[in-house]
Amino acid sequence: MTPQDDDTTPRSPAAGASDAGGDGAGPAEDAGGHELRITVARSGGIAGIGPTWSVTASEEADVDSWLSLVESCPWDPPETAEAGAAGDGRPIGGGADRFVYTIRVFLPTAEERDARVPEQRLDGPWRNLVDRVKDASPRTGGGPR
Repeated sequence: MTPQDDDTTPRSPAAGASDAGGDGAGPAEDAGGHELRITVARSGGIAGIGPTWSVTASEEADVDSWLSLVESCPWDPPETAEAGAAGDGRPIGGGADRFVYTIRVFLPTAEERDARVPEQRLDGPWRNLVDRVKDASPRTGGGPR
């Protein structure tokens, strides 16, 4: 998973997986096609190896609960991305010693969504999604939770 920019960018085809973490490498195949996978990777960490968390859901109630949280996030790029957070022309990014979270969602509709969210913008629905994924999944990679 290679981040491309600091904005959120919808992507195309994928599916999901089942409520026990996964490797986040891609969509999981499912006979019913009603699975959802979410992977969160954080930049930085020990030796530059950031931690990664992944969760999958296949039960309808679990999928619906995760989907509600995913849909609450602002997936469209913010209008201030080009001008900087305060409209002052400074680039939006992690900055020195700041983490950037890469969030990838494989939806049951075969749609994939990707977003890069700098640490200083990880609030509201983004914070809720990241925290819930971290709490619900085993972590891979370096560094503390």
